[in-house]
Amino acid sequence: MKTIFILLLLPILAQAESYTFSGGANNLAHKIASEILTKAYNRSGITIKPLFLTLSDSLQQSNAGITDGEIARIASITRFAPNLRQVPVSIIQVQAIAYSKNKTLIINNWEDLRGHKLVIVKGAKFIEVGTANLERALVSTFDAALDLLQQDKTEIIVIPKLAGINLIYKKKYHDIKAISNSLQTLKLYHFVHKKNSHLIPVILPALKKMEKSGEIAFMRKAHLIKAANSLQNR
Repeated sequence: MKTIFILLLLPILAQAESYTFSGGANNLAHKIASEILTKAYNRSGITIKPLFLTLSDSLQQSNAGITDGEIARIASITRFAPNLRQVPVSIIQVQAIAYSKNKTLIINNWEDLRGHKLVIVKGAKFIEVGTANLERALVSTFDAALDLLQQDKTEIIVIPKLAGINLIYKKKYHDIKAISNSLQTLKLYHFVHKKNSHLIPVILPALKKMEKSGEIAFMRKAHLIKAANSLQNR
């Protein structure tokens, strides 16, 4: 009966206007996730549009129903955005990495950041939580964080690894290096606004099929290899 309902629903969804899902600007993880989702939704006969904003604005708009949901967020994001509903297939991982121009610094955990001038990005919730007991400044974008570090206005920034790789390459900030391994690694999931809960039984089978076939892993790996090669050749 459930399968019949989904099949009957697909033509209605296909005729509907496209759905817009928001995510973080200059966030490689969200870019990769948006490409995975575009392919999965297309196979379900649905068109989607990614909208890249600051992380904070993205979450505010998706929770308010201004956009149709989030491209990719941590599982616990509903603590901050209760109107979002999770699609339970992990599409990418995110890692918190400390970056600095001071290559003698070694950061092994969140507590090692104490006593250093620290900047993080507002809206990167797992980093906000990890540094909640530390003195730190918040900026709106990953670009702003990297710029402050490059200009020696802060000692350390903590941002997602893929965002760091992407922007360090684009901005040619050769002096900025990772000074930690992952301080925390979390899986990211697609979320829809509660008004779009009907999309979950439609997109879930498509994502599960892509996961089982290895297609999601292949798309992630292709982007990561490209990013790694870019860093090596800079």
